[in-house]
Amino acid sequence: MSLINQMLKDLEKRRSRDLETSSSLNNNITWETRPNQKRFNWVVFSIVLILIMLISVIAYLLWERTTEKKHIVVSPKVKTEKTVIKTTKKKIKKKIEKIVIEDDYDLSETQDTIEVEEIDDSVPIKVKKTHRPLNSKQLAEIAYQKGYRYLQQGRLRKGKEYLREALALYIPHIKAREMLAGIYIKSGHFINAAELLNEGVKIAPEYSLFAKLYARVLLEQNNPKLAIKVLERGSTSMASEPDYYALLAATYQRIKNHKKAIDIYLQLVKINSAASVWWLGLAISLEKSGKNKEALEAYQRAQKTGNLKAGLVTFTNNRVSALKEIGFPEN
Repeated sequence: MSLINQMLKDLEKRRSRDLETSSSLNNNITWETRPNQKRFNWVVFSIVLILIMLISVIAYLLWERTTEKKHIVVSPKVKTEKTVIKTTKKKIKKKIEKIVIEDDYDLSETQDTIEVEEIDDSVPIKVKKTHRPLNSKQLAEIAYQKGYRYLQQGRLRKGKEYLREALALYIPHIKAREMLAGIYIKSGHFINAAELLNEGVKIAPEYSLFAKLYARVLLEQNNPKLAIKVLERGSTSMASEPDYYALLAATYQRIKNHKKAIDIYLQLVKINSAASVWWLGLAISLEKSGKNKEALEAYQRAQKTGNLKAGLVTFTNNRVSALKEIGFPEN
């Protein structure tokens, strides 16, 4: 029992100590129920204030600008009518432009008048003219036209002078070269014509007339081989210029190259079967090649065309008679 009593006493003492400790803690602790106060943010306030001021200034400027502008209506279809009003006192011309607006909408009340431009005619306007010098090509054309007019008047010497001047100013002048070469050929000056045309085929190889004229001049000078070289360099087609190839076939015939002549003539008569001269050329080359039967047929086709010249008619008839007498033994 004494032990139990002793334990109870000890518990009693410990309880009394705990009570004292808790009371002392309660006395030292202060309980505050006031809310926490935050510091005022001046940076945010300044930024907001500046933004408000800027928005106010921009709004004021936009308002002031819109009040000064006129109300303008834009339409896709606008016609401009110009009238000129003349005054008798000061001789001033006024140009008034009135905008007429056309659209599906009723905009008749939105018409406006544009600014009036005044021009004082009392002060004379000086216009300064500047002459641009002509180039060599333009000067050559002027010389060619003069030469052509002199030739039309029958003044051959003057005409040739201006044609030569045109070529001296501008070498590639085709018409001046062609006309001057024709004058030389007609007058029998084949050397002068050959010089002009030889230069011409080099300057303008695509101009087939220079090659044809030069080949004819070379044939007159008894130089068929060079004539063939000139014609073979040409780039023209047989369908567009069959006469060009007829001259080449005749030149082949002249140097006794009848095989090439026959090849060209056969193509030519397919293009134009009514060309009697081509049938005649074919007949001659066939006969020279020993193909008498084909030659007789070609001679007869030349007769049937009915457009042979008088001298050629006689020649063709004689060859037909001779070939018929010879006969054609089977090979």
